[in-house]
This record gives sequence, structure tokens and C-alpha cells, in this order.
Amino acid sequence: MPNYDYIARDRVGNVTNGVLQASGRSELRRLLRESDLYLTEFKVSFSPSGIGGPGGLNGLLTPKPTLQDLVIATRQLGTAMRSGLPIIEALVIVGSQSSKPALRDAFADIRQGVTDGQTLSFGMRRHPSLFNPLVVALVEAGERAGALDQALELASTQLDREDALRKRVKTASIYPKLVAAACAGTIATMLMFVVPVFSNVYKGLHASLPAPTLILIALSQAVTRWWWLIAALGYAAIQGLRRYVQTEEGRRWRDRLALKTPILGTVLQKVAIARFVQTLSGSLRAGVPVLNALSIAANTAGNAIIQDAVEAAVHGVREGAAIALELEKTGHFPLLATRMIAAGESTGTIDFMLEEINRFYERDIEEAVDKLTRSIEPVMTMLMGGIVLLVLLALYVPIFSLGNAFLHKK
Repeated sequence: MPNYDYIARDRVGNVTNGVLQASGRSELRRLLRESDLYLTEFKVSFSPSGIGGPGGLNGLLTPKPTLQDLVIATRQLGTAMRSGLPIIEALVIVGSQSSKPALRDAFADIRQGVTDGQTLSFGMRRHPSLFNPLVVALVEAGERAGALDQALELASTQLDREDALRKRVKTASIYPKLVAAACAGTIATMLMFVVPVFSNVYKGLHASLPAPTLILIALSQAVTRWWWLIAALGYAAIQGLRRYVQTEEGRRWRDRLALKTPILGTVLQKVAIARFVQTLSGSLRAGVPVLNALSIAANTAGNAIIQDAVEAAVHGVREGAAIALELEKTGHFPLLATRMIAAGESTGTIDFMLEEINRFYERDIEEAVDKLTRSIEPVMTMLMGGIVLLVLLALYVPIFSLGNAFLHKK
């Protein structure tokens, strides 16, 4: 991700400049608008395609910070400040203790910004690939309330819960991936090594082969002869699909398809709602304004369809409508969640109710993931067995036919 040297103006026309890390001009404008700044000029200070840049050779060889690295760093920073250390000294200590160069560089840059008079939240906003909008909003709310150490502790807790949620989902996807890889490897081995042996035997016998066997032999010949072209086309298709799902339209197509997938769609919907609820709860407890908290929570849901639904609800809330009512109108939030949010709104304990909803979904997701894993295991096993059986039948049916013809002649 490149750095941009920018010149911007605030609402009264004062000029300011600096450096921000962003994926492009549109994100640069968005980051500046969050600080009530408006872009006037900019230039790329380094390109990620360079050998030494983050996206170049060094970037490929250097391990990237994980979510757990950020949990540890934010928690250490909060603990250091709670113990009475000045923020600059705390940033130096935490940055020097990180084993990831990208995180060390980010803390060094943030420390320099704080030394120059910038806020911690502004410095974090300069590194969106490391500090997501939730962390920045919590830190900003803590700065305004004079409770920065508490905000950092809350941010680390929220990141830790997000990390646990990701690991739970990742664990559920390991078995299907392994079975799919084994199935693909078995089929490729049979097409490239087993089928040609049978093909040569049938060719020597001048046997009349059924259509399934002819199709299988033709497919084997194509794979054996053009495997490099098939691999290249497959790689190009995968890369094309990846680039497409990185666009707004592609992301919505992927997430819409995921939500409609039987069994899996229900789990992914629960995961997205759990992320939304836990982010909204943490933001409100930290003192983030409701509309800002809703927007931040929408961005961290991890699903474009749920995000669009929440953003549509924000418009109604801005007009004075209740959060629960607007979320229920979208049709993407279960009645249990919206009724508990409504109860929280009416009693003034919405952050407590959101926390209860999150605890319920944490247990529900764990059960749903276990159920999904148990459901996928027999389906994938039957699918793999069925494909192998069809291949074997296509190979052995001609042998049975030749044996019957030989016995009939005798």
C-alpha cells in the first residue's frame, strides 16, 4: 500500500500537509474527510511495486502482523499508559518489542506524529492496513473522554474476540478444503496415469467402447497433453475471480451467494451479525456517537449485504427512528436480536443488551460451526467416493463387455 504526500484544507480554509498510507486516491480522500480535511494536492511518496517497498520482494519475505500481534500491541500500550508512562515513551517501548517490522515502523511513525502534536488516533488512521476503523474510533473516543488507557484495553479486547471468531470460522473450513484437495488429486492421478493404461489396452484389442469410457479417455488425453495450458487457464481464472471479488460489485455478488448457500449461509450470517453486534457494543461503551458507531460496526461486519443493510438503517436512525426498528426492516437481522436491541433502547441499556446478544451468538456460532463440520464430512466423503466410482465404472465396464463377448463366442 503506497504512502501519499498530501496538502489539504479544513472547513475554514486552513492549509495542512502530511503523509498518509492508502490504497488509492478515493481512500485517501475518505481518510482525510474523517478528520474534517479536504484534499487539494497529493503525490505518491513510494510505490508498493518497488523492490524494497511493502509490496515488493522485501514485503513478500517479511512476515505481516497478525490480528493477535495487534491485540498484544494495543494491550501493552494501554498497560504502559495506565502505569503512568508518557504516551511517547509508551509508543517507543511497545514498538521496540514488536517482532514484525511493519508494526515497528508504524509505531515509529505514530510516535513521530505525536511528537509533532498529532493525536494517537490520527497517527493510527495513517495506517489503515494495521488499525481498522473500530480501533481508531475507540482511541479517538478515549482521547476525548480522557480515558485513553481504558479505550486501548477495550480495543484489544474487541480485536481478541474478532481473532477468536476468525479462528473458529477458519477451523470449520479446513476439513472441506482437505477433502476437496484430496479429491482433485485423486482424479488428476487417475486421468494422467491410470486411464492411459486402460486406453492402450482397449486400443490394442480394437474394442468398441461405450460413450462414458470414450469421454473419460478423451478427457485423459487432453489433461495429459495440455496439462500446462489447463493449469495456466485455471490460474488465470482464479486470479480473475479474486480481482473481481475485490471490486464492490464482485464483493456483493460473493457475499450474496455466500448467504444463500444452504447451511453455510446461516453460519456466515450469524458470524456477520456477531461482528456487527460486538463492534457496536464496544463503540457505544467507549462513548462513540451512535451514528458513527453504527457506520463503524457496518464496516467490520465482513459481509457487503449486511453492511448495506446497516447503512440503510443508519439513514432512518439519522431521521430519529429507533435502531431496532430500522434493523428489523432490512430483513437480515433475526427477531431475537432486534427485540433485545429494542429493549435496550427503551431502558437505556443498549450496550448491555448488545453484549448479551454477542454472548448468545458466540455460543450459537460455535454450535453452528460444529454442526456444519459434521454435515460436510459425509457429503464430501460421498462426493469423492461417487466421482471415483464413476471413473472406475467407465474403465471396467468395457472389460466386462469383452469378457461376456469372449464367453459367448466359446
